[in-house]
Amino acid sequence: MTNKATKTTMWEFLQSLGKTFMLPVALLAFSGILLGVGSSLSSGAIREAIPFLDNTLLQYLFMWMTKIGLVAFIYLPVMFAIAIPLGLAREEKGVAAFAGFVGYAAFNLAINFFLTVNGVLGDDAERKAYGVKSIIGIESIDTGILGAVMVGIIVAKLHQRFYTFKMPDALAFFGGARFVPIISAITLGVVGVFIPFVWPYFAAGINGIGNLIAGAGAFGPFLFGTGERLLLPVGLHHILVALVRFTEAGGTMAVCGETVSGALNIFYAELSCADTNGFSLK
Repeated sequence: MTNKATKTTMWEFLQSLGKTFMLPVALLAFSGILLGVGSSLSSGAIREAIPFLDNTLLQYLFMWMTKIGLVAFIYLPVMFAIAIPLGLAREEKGVAAFAGFVGYAAFNLAINFFLTVNGVLGDDAERKAYGVKSIIGIESIDTGILGAVMVGIIVAKLHQRFYTFKMPDALAFFGGARFVPIISAITLGVVGVFIPFVWPYFAAGINGIGNLIAGAGAFGPFLFGTGERLLLPVGLHHILVALVRFTEAGGTMAVCGETVSGALNIFYAELSCADTNGFSLK
């Protein structure tokens, strides 16, 4: 009975986790519309074909749409880190979302600590080997959506456990909901220190999935489509789709001098790149 109850709880958790993806994905879809309209109508080919659009005010409007449309593409991981605890929390949802951002920042600062003390940031070869990028202004390892999902789940569990936590009277101010971002910062700060040791194995596994799909030829999309359809009735298809859309499993390409991973990320990166003459993903 205990094992059955545990399995049921895990099943429900995965379903709930998949549903939390919808908040950032909905913003991503709207941002894609802004990005597509703005970048296409500001392109030189469109301006030549439709001279009416070659107007300073209109072009400023299209450029503004393009810039605003990039918000979901640039900050997608941090949005997942916030949306997951927000969606999974049953009480004090605002605190859970705030703790998600705090945890994600602490996670990347801890990684930055490891990279700093090991001299990685001053060595270009080491930076490339570790995949160092600027994450919300912090030089850190680009763990992408997978890292953000991990942070979001940890914060959600911490919130569930500690949002009613009572401190001793002398420290009562830090108890209850206020304790959630505190324990999130401490916990994710510890987790972040160990990430550089284990991340290469996660990255290799994700790349392996991508290589498997790519190497299977026409059978690759069949595998993905079959998996999505099989998971659809139980609501777990969002997790599989997110894996292909936003991680190395969906491919990695250099777009406008930047390395971009994930099928949807690559599409949006090419859409916003002025040098794009065609799209790699059909």
